[in-house]
Amino acid sequence: MSRDEARTVARKLREELEGQGRKREAEAIATLAGDTEEVYLRLRKRYFTPSEVAERVGVSRQTVIKWIERGELEAELTPGGHHRIPASVFQSGKRSDRADVKLIPVKR
Repeated sequence: MSRDEARTVARKLREELEGQGRKREAEAIATLAGDTEEVYLRLRKRYFTPSEVAERVGVSRQTVIKWIERGELEAELTPGGHHRIPASVFQSGKRSDRADVKLIPVKR
């Protein structure tokens, strides 16, 4: 199903819900279909600092730097010599070569 077809289906569903007096559900469908006046800004980081990764994983910053130096964690160097870890490291579809090193977000 293409994006336009999905929007058409969502609009029809929205109209049906409005006809049944289910305004809240109709508004939710409109938001999902992108038929509202509201604008949402999606901020998505592409790179993380070693400190941010350490906080997310639950280890020290120095441990993250050691992982980078040993080649266990993908990172890039900035022109100033600082490490930046791509956000793709946190995507669940990507597997590490080492099964014992897994980056899992820690809930606080």
